[in-house]
Amino acid sequence: MRKLNSQFITTFVAEAGLGGADGTYYGFVEMDRYYCMAVAEGYDGDGGQESAKLAVDAAIEAFVQKPGLSAGRIRACLQKAHKRLVRESVRIRLKAGILLLVSDYTRFRYGVCGSVMLFALRNAGIYHQSMPHTVYQQLEERGGSIGAGMGQKEETGNLYHYLGGKAGISVSRRMMLEEGDLLLVATEGFWSRVNRIEILDAYESIQSVEEFTGDLQELYLRGSADAIPCCCLAAVEIKKTYKENRALKKKILLWSLIFLLAAAIIAAVLTIWIRGKRRRQQEIRSTAAVYEDTGDQYMTELNCPLAKQEYEKAVEESRKLDKNAERLEKEQLLSEKINISVMVETAGTAYETQDYDRARAEYKKALELVKKYEELGPLASLIGQKQKLVSTGIEIAGYMESAAMREAEGDMASAGELYEKAEAMLRIVDDPERLKEVQLALLRVKEQTEQEEKDERAKARDEVIIEADKQTALAAILAGDFEAALDEYIKIRDSYIAMEENEKAEETTQIILSLQKQARKSQETAQETIDADKDAAFAAILEGDIKTAIELYEKVQDAYLQNGDDAGAEEMENIITSLRAQNESAEEEPAAEKAQEPVFPAIEEQQETGGETNG
Repeated sequence: MRKLNSQFITTFVAEAGLGGADGTYYGFVEMDRYYCMAVAEGYDGDGGQESAKLAVDAAIEAFVQKPGLSAGRIRACLQKAHKRLVRESVRIRLKAGILLLVSDYTRFRYGVCGSVMLFALRNAGIYHQSMPHTVYQQLEERGGSIGAGMGQKEETGNLYHYLGGKAGISVSRRMMLEEGDLLLVATEGFWSRVNRIEILDAYESIQSVEEFTGDLQELYLRGSADAIPCCCLAAVEIKKTYKENRALKKKILLWSLIFLLAAAIIAAVLTIWIRGKRRRQQEIRSTAAVYEDTGDQYMTELNCPLAKQEYEKAVEESRKLDKNAERLEKEQLLSEKINISVMVETAGTAYETQDYDRARAEYKKALELVKKYEELGPLASLIGQKQKLVSTGIEIAGYMESAAMREAEGDMASAGELYEKAEAMLRIVDDPERLKEVQLALLRVKEQTEQEEKDERAKARDEVIIEADKQTALAAILAGDFEAALDEYIKIRDSYIAMEENEKAEETTQIILSLQKQARKSQETAQETIDADKDAAFAAILEGDIKTAIELYEKVQDAYLQNGDDAGAEEMENIITSLRAQNESAEEEPAAEKAQEPVFPAIEEQQETGGETNG
């Protein structure tokens, strides 16, 4: 669009000079948005055209790849040309001077390194002239104008900047173009022979750019032909420039200013807001840190409920922070500290309820987390002490459990020793409730021991009595007095039952049953003897042997008495009394009368019942 709406006419002239070797090179390119032209002059010994061509090609190629009107872009293009020459310096060192002209069809800017110069002409005058990097040019600048001191021209080839050597690059400012302007680029071979006045004289009578370059060529070739160097002239006539929309540009500029002002206001407000937010965030961090420090202090005092409350407050404050890695890290840290407080509290409760296994596990987990935080260092020491108390509690519980088992088994001596060990350890750990429990157990064991000793003494007395009763019973058995023996053994059995000697009581019961059986058998034998004696006594009466009958009845009476049959013994006493009375009467009366007397009523009754009596 810019190229189509503008018109740049370019022409150039190159002279080989008397040496016949042209050491200059020229090139240009017209793009849609940019115009680029380069003029170079080689300084190596073979005429320098190769160096000039490499410099021009490299600079234009770099510009085409990335066009632009900025000073940095122009400087970068010339640096590429410099590097190309350095890289290609194989046989000899390649050196060149160059001027790169760039325009956007409205403005122009150039970069120079070496002895190539640019003249910008407008309205019969030169409004801008470049500064080549030669000692001669510096002297001329000090002296006034080119050509005023011809004695200094031997310094024109003395360069202090050039491509391939110390490549110092100068870049001009941006300058506006007007229709009718003419830009002239000339190498050192031209401007060292033609001065500014002659250039302006040729420019005053300009009809075309071709005519202008032709006039300049004639000026260049005038005079002695013994020392004509090579040169290159490149001229650009600005027939038409690209007209930018100034109103639009002003409008864009105005809106840009408005936008920049708004952006500045927004930036200021945003800055104030960010600073306020940072201040608030810092206040939140400080508040959370205070809560956390307070929680840490409570934890070192083992006040876990209050520590947990402070940590939870710190978590609530941390949630007001922006959600980022810092907040997540803080929340994780506080969450772990809350877990520590819960573990320590749980362990303490488990210890109080004598759940030592759980207390030990909780303290162990809490200690592993506490070691990660230096600020909880004192808590680690306290947890270590609590773990020792838990170990002591486990040992105490073991003593008490073993003591209870010994007490249940009746081993009061061992139970007492174990309870005493538990009591000594409880005095160290300062547990009043359990100490009271152990002391009561010790008192109970002591009372039980005393009671057992008392029972042992009573048992020893009872055993002495029982032993005496056994001797008495044995004597009764030997005497045939089973009833007496039974009475003694019944007493012995009752004593064993009172002593809770169940096995011995059962053995005694078996003896009693055996004696009862023997007593019945003896009683039956005695009854048979009684019946036989009664029959014999009755037969003796029938035979008239009263004396024998009385003796037999006395024997039966004794048997009744031994059996405890008082009624039978009394009956026998009556019969014996009657028989004795009858015996006495019989001795006094005659035998005949005695034979006619009736039998005694008791004897008749005995005959009627078949000789049986109730013994």
